[in-house]
Amino acid sequence: MMQSRGLSASSGKWREKGAGGKQRKQHESKEGVKVTENRALKDEEKMELQLKGQHIAEEADRKYDQVAGRLVVTEGNSDRTEEGAELASPCREMDDQTRLRGQNLKCLSAAEEKYPQKEDKYEEGIKIVTDKLRKAEIRAEFMERSVAKTEKTIDDLENKLKCTEEEHPCTQRMLDETVLDLNEM
Repeated sequence: MMQSRGLSASSGKWREKGAGGKQRKQHESKEGVKVTENRALKDEEKMELQLKGQHIAEEADRKYDQVAGRLVVTEGNSDRTEEGAELASPCREMDDQTRLRGQNLKCLSAAEEKYPQKEDKYEEGIKIVTDKLRKAEIRAEFMERSVAKTEKTIDDLENKLKCTEEEHPCTQRMLDETVLDLNEM
């Protein structure tokens, strides 16, 4: 008897029908076991994730309860603090004024520490400028004397020039007369 061949839907391979039906059932049975095992693994993973999620949720609930308790305590403390603050308002104003005065005092102390350093720096600058002034005054005096001497020399030279200019016509006349006298002789 001739056996026909066909495509098995589950395996995607050509299998023989008839005598190979038993093998096919075994193969399908094995695939079914694998599918069941895969589903079981996925279910286990889901259960693990659910357990982890449950633990996380429980931990979040516990932390929420702790925070809620702290919030109640903090609100109570806040109410007491507000009542105390209302009673302590004049004291707060005085504390603020005292704090401001303390800050002013610190600023003044800091400035007081800086000023001696600045004062020393300025004194050093004054000494340097004073020395430069003294040297400049000495140079100015020397220049004034030099100018006075130069002016005197100029005046003397101008006087000599005038005298020479006045003598020159006289000397020229005398020279001319002497030349005439020599020519006449």
